[in-house]
Amino acid sequence: MSSTDQLNGESVPSRADAGWRHRFALLWSSVALSGLGTMTFGLAIPLLALFHTGSPVLAGWIAAAGMVPRTLLHIPVGLVVDRHDPRNVMIAGLVGRILCVVLFVAPVLLLDAPVVILALASALHGVCGTLHSTAGAAAVPHLVPREELTGAAAKNEARNDATQMLGRPLGGALYGLAHGLPALFDVLVCLLSLWATLLLPSLRRRDTPARGHRACRPRRGIGRLARELAGGFLLLRGDRFLLLSLMVCTITNALFQVVWLVIMLMTTGEGISPFVLGLVLAATGAGGLLGAVAAPYLVRRLNPARMVRSCTWAWLLLTVVLLSADRAGPDWTTVVLPLVWGGIGFVGAHMNVTVTAYHTAYVPSRMLGRLTGTVRFLTGAALPLGLLIGGYSLEHLGVRTTLVLVVAVAGAVALAVTLVPPARRVPGRALPARTPPRALEAPPPGHGAPTPLPHPDPVAPERGPGSGPPPP
Repeated sequence: MSSTDQLNGESVPSRADAGWRHRFALLWSSVALSGLGTMTFGLAIPLLALFHTGSPVLAGWIAAAGMVPRTLLHIPVGLVVDRHDPRNVMIAGLVGRILCVVLFVAPVLLLDAPVVILALASALHGVCGTLHSTAGAAAVPHLVPREELTGAAAKNEARNDATQMLGRPLGGALYGLAHGLPALFDVLVCLLSLWATLLLPSLRRRDTPARGHRACRPRRGIGRLARELAGGFLLLRGDRFLLLSLMVCTITNALFQVVWLVIMLMTTGEGISPFVLGLVLAATGAGGLLGAVAAPYLVRRLNPARMVRSCTWAWLLLTVVLLSADRAGPDWTTVVLPLVWGGIGFVGAHMNVTVTAYHTAYVPSRMLGRLTGTVRFLTGAALPLGLLIGGYSLEHLGVRTTLVLVVAVAGAVALAVTLVPPARRVPGRALPARTPPRALEAPPPGHGAPTPLPHPDPVAPERGPGSGPPPP
């Protein structure tokens, strides 16, 4: 048997290729190291600005400078990943991060340069980190056999939860030892990540048109660029499972920001110590880590649509438990809050593994970057929106009423996912060779290819949907 199999016209790794585990381990390590550096750097830069200026406003602007550009540029970054070898994009992102530290952070630390340039460093560092993480997600189906994609998604989810749990405490500890250590640590882990990435083989898609054929493309560059940027939205429009899972993840991402604010108020109102509050908030990382370990068992056995339904009803149950804890005493609250917050992370890991495994299995590799960018843009934009809504609701309505609204929204999402009507065939979609799955009954791993979709690129039509939300 060859080391690659053909799936929907694309070459994918085969289980017969014994080296795929080593290559995936290199990719996993590269993204894990990069993510750890991102977490420590993101915590330390606002603290560095606050130390040099004493201005919380400037520190806040510098923190925002690292978040806003990378959120807005998720979709263009996805297009860059789709147009180039993901390995090369990962290398470019890592080199860019190292240059950010050397050119913009080091002068502030060593030469008393203006602190305002930290905003530029934070913005460029965030964009380079997004390039690396998006390319890392797009590289998975190039390295992992189709039968192993669910396990790979679970390992990636565990990696994300572990870096979130370790990154911020590590960044704070390093900053406490010396203000420049987080930046130095970021450079070191970027170098290690770069070494792991360089050991990966070239991942250039075999269907990438040759340079000599570029003249055959449409002359209207702006129109074509806009259509390519919208490629992720077109894929979502053509697949009911992807669209529904994206709606669920976007709404729940906003909803859980409200829950986070509620937990903060409930703990402070009950007089719980900041240390215990920290343990409560860390429970979501622990729950996500446990969920990532347990997720492959259910994801391999249940239909993806059924997994999404189960997750929404589990989240509803957890919000009801939180509502019941509002009237309890401090002792009961201390027990319930970490269980609820950890349970949200546990269920979220199952949701993330389900959707990530689906999009790596059924999205054509040339579209995976754009789809990943589109999903991260929409779900990421829901985070600040949820914080704003939660803040106004808690101030004007109080904790109890806000929790009732949270339960109502969670119930509406669960009910909508359960009662969603059958999907109609997308105009222009080719008829399948066999009976297609029912609405939302997405094909399980190992099943046949999904029904082809009209490709947004007029040059090379392809197929497939996919999505992968960030952790709730």
